[in-house]
Amino acid sequence: MIRRFFNTLWLSTFLLVAASHSAQAQREQFGIRYEQFGAVNLDNASPSLSGSSFSASSLTANASFKIFLDKRGASSLTVGAQYRYVSIAQSINVRPNRETSFAPAIDAPRAAHFIFLDLIWQQRLSDIFTLFVAARPGVFSDFQNVVFDHSRFEGAAFVDWRVSDELTLGLGAARTSNFGRVLIVPIAHVIYFGGESFMIDAIIPRNVDFMLYPSKEWELGVSFLLNGSEYRLGDASLNSINMNQFGFANLTAGPIVRYQFIEKTYLSLEGGYTVIRRTELVDNRMSGDARLLQQYNPANTWFLRAGVQVMY
Repeated sequence: MIRRFFNTLWLSTFLLVAASHSAQAQREQFGIRYEQFGAVNLDNASPSLSGSSFSASSLTANASFKIFLDKRGASSLTVGAQYRYVSIAQSINVRPNRETSFAPAIDAPRAAHFIFLDLIWQQRLSDIFTLFVAARPGVFSDFQNVVFDHSRFEGAAFVDWRVSDELTLGLGAARTSNFGRVLIVPIAHVIYFGGESFMIDAIIPRNVDFMLYPSKEWELGVSFLLNGSEYRLGDASLNSINMNQFGFANLTAGPIVRYQFIEKTYLSLEGGYTVIRRTELVDNRMSGDARLLQQYNPANTWFLRAGVQVMY
């Protein structure tokens, strides 16, 4: 029971970002990425998990294709999917219980899989206004005894206004779990071209990217990305605190380097540090604060992500 509980606990923290950033996702036809996060401790967890540590890695693959819905190219639908495999290495010291005077240790790898669709409809409304509607139906689960409520629909809608050739602004709303809970939040979209070699691309509060294009082959930049989600568990009776839902959120920051080694195909390397992290374990059959069984902020750590992408 304890082993199963901590298996789910660490999955909640490390189902981390491998999805592309907003502009990159619209450019990307196929991608595969490997990422690694450094080992951290849980000394500040409540209830106490003193001396526990863990690290994680993941492999992500995504693909999409674009369909133009009219002859003028004013309307299009991008249909995509993403699959992720996550592996967790953990060393966990459980607090002593009444029957024992020592804290048993658990040291074993863990794994998880999930899959979802990415659907983006783009409709040009006029010469200066464009509508975007994005949908993400999928399964958000520990993949144990999957039932219907392990599935969820997230999405966003916003209208872009092309203020000038250099600046585009957009406003809208999203239903998202990036904060570790499913919320409806306002969003702002900003694209700014500072000449031919510099761009700012942001969907606030999700990501802000500053990109330089020194040549046709090279793309250099710095990215700030908020990523998280909320997941359901297959059987609450199999863990020691009867949780049936968990959520996490991470804000990461770091540089990006992409190199085009053949036509439309890039090697990418990203790295940096987490800035803010939070995790909560929930019994959603309860209400109010009683739902929150445990909350903690894992220590910040480094991350490294490498991959290959084919662009449209």
